[in-house]
Amino acid sequence: MPTKFLVIEGCNGVGKSTITEYLNARTDALSYHYPPEFVRFRREVHLDESVAPLPRLVYYLAATLHLSDLVRARLTQSHVVCDRYLASPLSLMIGESAIEETEARRLVEPFLSYLCMPDLVLLLTAKHGVASARIHKRSLESGMLTPVGRRMLESEEFFHRRENACRQMSMRLGPVVELDTTNLSSEEMCNSAWSLLAPKLDW
Repeated sequence: MPTKFLVIEGCNGVGKSTITEYLNARTDALSYHYPPEFVRFRREVHLDESVAPLPRLVYYLAATLHLSDLVRARLTQSHVVCDRYLASPLSLMIGESAIEETEARRLVEPFLSYLCMPDLVLLLTAKHGVASARIHKRSLESGMLTPVGRRMLESEEFFHRRENACRQMSMRLGPVVELDTTNLSSEEMCNSAWSLLAPKLDW
């Protein structure tokens, strides 16, 4: 059976990691996040706080193109589930008004033909209050609150701008299905996601 490439997108606190782990276990897919080297560099140089918009966008794009190569190679052997892809960093910058959406689209357009495009994007949404409570709980358990997580907690306007930008960018990459996780437990999230995805991906 042909392998499938699924991307899971959405703001912090909507259930991306929970559903990714569930799908990997159920489908024997390989999961990808942004490469650890990228995540470490982002943290060490305070990318989201200290780097100007254009070089910041270029680095996000380079990391996504590298991730795309990893996905393309792995699809020869198994299904792939990506926890975040190009829509996430772009929506973050648009959400915080670091760059206009039209400008972001113009800058990334020449590279879209190179990207490994997903067969389907699952966009997860939730009400700001619920997502904030999940972010806060996770920060207490881990002892860490990321700068992006902090902005999510502090600004409902930022949360909604990012969610809308994530939706618009996801639609440029492939077909999109949405799941509102506001009133769902972790188990219900996973079951609902499976019901949405399985018929569309022939899983």
